[in-house]
Amino acid sequence: MKKIWMRVLVLAIMFGFTKVAMAQLPTIPQVSSINIDALSDAQFQAYMQQVQLSGLSEAELEAKAKERGLSAAQIAQIKVRMGSLGAGTGGEKKTTNSTYESRKPFNAKNEFKEINKEGLQIFGSEFFSNANLTFEPNMRTATPSNYVLGVDDELSIDIYGFSEKTSKYKINTEGMIRIPNIGPVTLAGLTVDEAKTKLKSIMSKTYPGLKTGNTFLQVSLGQIRSIRVTLIGEVKQPGTYELSSLSTLANALYASGGPSDNGSFRKIDLMRNGKRLVTFDLYDFLLNGDLSKNILLKDDDIIKVHPYSVRLFLNGAVKRAAIYEAEQGENLGTVIEKYAAGFADSANKNKITIQRLGDLGKSILNVEYNQLNNFSIKSSDSVVVGAIPKRFDNRVTVAGSVFYPNSYSVASYPTVGAVIKAAQLKENAFVGRALLFRTNATKDTTVTAVNLTAAADLSTVLRNDDSLHIYSKAELRELRTVSITGELNMPGKFSYSEGMRLEDLILLAGGLKDRASIKEVEVLRRIRKDPTMADTAVYNTILKFNLQDSLTFTSSQAAIELEPYDVVNVKNVPRNQSAGSVSIAGEVLFPGTYLLNTKKDRVSDLFKRAGGILESGSLSSAFFLRNTYQAALKGEILDIKKALAQKQNSDTITVKLLDSTLSKDKILMSVNLRNALENPGSVDDIELEEGDMITIPKKPVAVQAFGAVNIQKKVPFYAGLTSRRLIRESGGFAENANKRGTYVLYPNGRVKTAHSYIFWRTYPKLTAGAELYVPVKKYRKPLTAGEIMGFTSGLVGMGAIIIGILNSTK
Repeated sequence: MKKIWMRVLVLAIMFGFTKVAMAQLPTIPQVSSINIDALSDAQFQAYMQQVQLSGLSEAELEAKAKERGLSAAQIAQIKVRMGSLGAGTGGEKKTTNSTYESRKPFNAKNEFKEINKEGLQIFGSEFFSNANLTFEPNMRTATPSNYVLGVDDELSIDIYGFSEKTSKYKINTEGMIRIPNIGPVTLAGLTVDEAKTKLKSIMSKTYPGLKTGNTFLQVSLGQIRSIRVTLIGEVKQPGTYELSSLSTLANALYASGGPSDNGSFRKIDLMRNGKRLVTFDLYDFLLNGDLSKNILLKDDDIIKVHPYSVRLFLNGAVKRAAIYEAEQGENLGTVIEKYAAGFADSANKNKITIQRLGDLGKSILNVEYNQLNNFSIKSSDSVVVGAIPKRFDNRVTVAGSVFYPNSYSVASYPTVGAVIKAAQLKENAFVGRALLFRTNATKDTTVTAVNLTAAADLSTVLRNDDSLHIYSKAELRELRTVSITGELNMPGKFSYSEGMRLEDLILLAGGLKDRASIKEVEVLRRIRKDPTMADTAVYNTILKFNLQDSLTFTSSQAAIELEPYDVVNVKNVPRNQSAGSVSIAGEVLFPGTYLLNTKKDRVSDLFKRAGGILESGSLSSAFFLRNTYQAALKGEILDIKKALAQKQNSDTITVKLLDSTLSKDKILMSVNLRNALENPGSVDDIELEEGDMITIPKKPVAVQAFGAVNIQKKVPFYAGLTSRRLIRESGGFAENANKRGTYVLYPNGRVKTAHSYIFWRTYPKLTAGAELYVPVKKYRKPLTAGEIMGFTSGLVGMGAIIIGILNSTK
């Protein structure tokens, strides 16, 4: 809408509403022949300035345009030209949208970290060390009407109504702003309201609508200036601070860290032009929220914090214990009621103790409540308000096996019988002996046994602070349990209950497993009561019972009732268990996992069940893996072997290597599978075990060399290929090769090593799929020059000793 309005204004300019414009425009007969493109940008801007002075409405401007004879094409051409030119003129900013820009904040936060001090704190000091509290001025607040403008303040002047224009001006070092077509205007030293009145008076000559009420003027503060304020006296960090011009006296105090330990919170002077302007009392804000004296600061203001005059320490049973600063002539009652918010609920108002410094030392003063308003305080007084003792004068406590354990009034329940009736005994309470604890005259605790069934004991008179404890029968005996192990779904230990039978315990354990034997269920029973008191080697008795599938005993046996601490064992059916599984993979007709039929199944049996070896399979390359340890012994055996390896080897690398080897789940089993299949039942046709794995690979066509050879590579196998030739084709032995240790690992897991005969060394034969390994020599550190000299000196010395011995025996 504003763009359309501006373009209409430009159209009106073309018809010359002032003498200046009319002098620059053609006459009425010539209007239709105007060349819009021939007009300069300066002319457009001049017309725009002139039309703003007209104060005409949009309808009136449209009518004037038609009177001048402008065609629709010319009006459209002017709009295009205006769109390319823009709405700006000189240094002014004319806006079509909101130009609000938030004020940039000043960093008014102090750098004083919160310090956790033990003991009393100076009242109000936490406001200057609390990270969650700041006196930073609100930069989003409305411009205060009494704000005094100064150098570097930015003013936003908004004209709206029939004329619309928004401009921003910064007050220069001379205290003025410069308005186009008006000139410089001095505003420094004026309040915002005064500046608005002055600008309206000056700009009404350019904008007549400001007088008629068709146009309005609004003046607001944009970016604000900074001011320099000096803090002296008892402040934590005296000096000169740069703050925003919206800062108040409290903002400056916060920036400096507040009054020092000797600084006054109640006498803070603001000095301006060499005179004291106001005295700020921080207690007015802390106690009443009064900030009436927290006035705005000006450039070169000085804030002076005086030392405190009277300060006292107030502790004990008051609502707000702290170190307070009092004014001259104030009494102790005022400090407690006004500053400390009064006595705490637990205060003993007649027990007030004061430590006071005298000329020769400290003295103690005692003040009662009715003397507070007449008691004058002195600086450094330490006041402690006593508290009511935390004790009862008519309490008796009942605890234990009762429904209402609590504290009771001795006056309401004066005897043991009365308080027991109020607390109500539980059904399992042990009434034969309760314990009554009480303190005697010397405050020592005594214990008296009370029989809750005896009338004499029930009539025992209670006293203050008596404590009666009633025990339950369950507390006075060991926790009774029964256990069940063996072939059950949830074996374990269960709480014993009177009348529990064997079949009940089996139900609690989740029932029997499928392989559980219902014959010979054992019950191991502890010999709990032996009147003979003689030593014996037998501590338990074993009972055996036969069950039916319905968890009832056979007709020849009666149901057995369990006793506390019985241990039941349900055995398994010997044949109702898995013999384990083995797997066969690779080039067989039916690879997979097979359950063992018997514990005597052999290798040849597994191959028969797998359908035999395929033509592509290589039996000589097959390998057999078996569990390193039996499942039942794996944990114990592994731990023992690791501990032994660590004990016998100090080398860390060796220990880690042995640990890795011992931790392997499976290990290669050296078996001649061909002999096992050709000769079932032979030594190689071994019995299978749980977890055995046999793999039949495809027929290999290559061999390869590893280790200390120059090039580790795989070579196609052919008849006549020897170990020496494989080493040559691998680039020969490496410099660090251990030739004597060379060995060959065949596909079936067998290993053959090289053999040396005086000056001749033979290497194992190769087969397809074989792997040749050349170990690396262990590195031996050469002797240093010092070690060689020491060794030589030792030999020379030994030789001299031998010669001396020989000479002495001649």
